[in-house]
Amino acid sequence: MLNLTSLESGYGETRVLHGVNLNIRKGSVHALLGRNGVGKSTMLKTIIGQLPVRHGRITFQNKDISALPSYAIARQGMAYVPETRDIFGALTVRENLQLASRLAASETSWSIEDTLAFFPNLAKRLNNGGHQLSGGEQQMLAIGRALMTDPSILILDEPTEGLAPIIIQQIFEKLSALKARGMTILLVEQNLHFALGLADDISLMSRGEIVWQGAPDDLANDAAAQSRWLGV
Repeated sequence: MLNLTSLESGYGETRVLHGVNLNIRKGSVHALLGRNGVGKSTMLKTIIGQLPVRHGRITFQNKDISALPSYAIARQGMAYVPETRDIFGALTVRENLQLASRLAASETSWSIEDTLAFFPNLAKRLNNGGHQLSGGEQQMLAIGRALMTDPSILILDEPTEGLAPIIIQQIFEKLSALKARGMTILLVEQNLHFALGLADDISLMSRGEIVWQGAPDDLANDAAAQSRWLGV
């Protein structure tokens, strides 16, 4: 579904990604792991058009999207949940969801009612402003808002960052449910246990390059890779 070929990107004159090659299979959950500062978030921002491709190519559903702006990439069926969540704090939960629904096709599998049924916590806070939500509720809203665009792929950057264990478990269950529906997910995560339990494929990143790839069981049994690339 999503292929990166010899991808290079960065900020200003600083190159962060150095020839990244990655293949995300349709209907799979692919976890991208690595220490802080190795280029994971830079890669996601490049995929969704927030950073320019300096070299290489990004292909999404057999279409080259390397030169497309973010809004055009979103219209191709890609939804991005940043680490900062970036919900509209001055708007209500309902208004946040309504805005996102404008990107969806006329016949979508994600109505506001569907999203509230998927995240019951939000149904109780429908008329509350985004700034009035807890961190966990904001993360649910950020994911719900992404789903309202009816994406083909969901890209998540550190969805468990700063959340209490009980909320992390709820997020895990919701992402597992999306996986069961056949949703393709690209996940950047620091929580190794969370990633191992959810992913079908795992890639490890270091210094702007993919340095290890395999199945969750392979990584769980590879103490050397965990120590070298994750510091576990």
